[in-house]
Amino acid sequence: MNLKSESYLVPISIVVAGLIIAGAIFIISQKSGPVSLTPSPDQANLPPGTDQLKKVTEKIDVSQDPVLGEPEAKLLMIEFSDFQCPFCQRHALSTFPEIKKQYIDTGKVKLVFKNLPLPADSPPYHKYAQMAAEAGECAFEQNKFWEYKDKLFQDQQKLGKDDLKLSAKELGLDSQKFDDCLDSRKYEQEVKEDLAEAQKLGINSTPAFVVNGTLIEGAYPFSEFQKIIEEKLKQ
Repeated sequence: MNLKSESYLVPISIVVAGLIIAGAIFIISQKSGPVSLTPSPDQANLPPGTDQLKKVTEKIDVSQDPVLGEPEAKLLMIEFSDFQCPFCQRHALSTFPEIKKQYIDTGKVKLVFKNLPLPADSPPYHKYAQMAAEAGECAFEQNKFWEYKDKLFQDQQKLGKDDLKLSAKELGLDSQKFDDCLDSRKYEQEVKEDLAEAQKLGINSTPAFVVNGTLIEGAYPFSEFQKIIEEKLKQ
């Protein structure tokens, strides 16, 4: 190799090194990302750590909330969720059916649903979450909450006001009663009370669950819920 060739190698090496460093920084930034109220996809696939399992000693009022399961079930699971949250959707579509099949339908677990709509004016900007939560309450009024919940999570692109009304109609709800309920914002304050309760409990991400006094935050796989539930059932 002659000197002329070597003179080109130095700047080329510097450029290549710079590109490698820049690429590494980009990859790191993509993995870490900005701090969000929702768990990252990577975090959601990990087993709950000690910081995701916290004791809840405060009494949680569930007297006005949708309940699924036998009243005498040994375990009470309280879910705080957001209809626009993609991690809540993942839980609803992939994890909840197994929990229902193995523990709710068999009379071991009773599930209570509470609303935790993330704000529309700050990241991740869930502008439809509050109205969707109110719509869920309107469906609950007609004893169709669980069917309505499933329908909303099946397609999060249909959470606009007209879509919420159409979903109720497709499920056979009284359309006039539902529309009046939603238009009047009848349950706006009740949804906000759920949010305030979650904040008081120190819950700041969705979905979140309280299982017999243990707080779990994150869209974890069924296997992780199974471990916790089985341990609770032995107590």
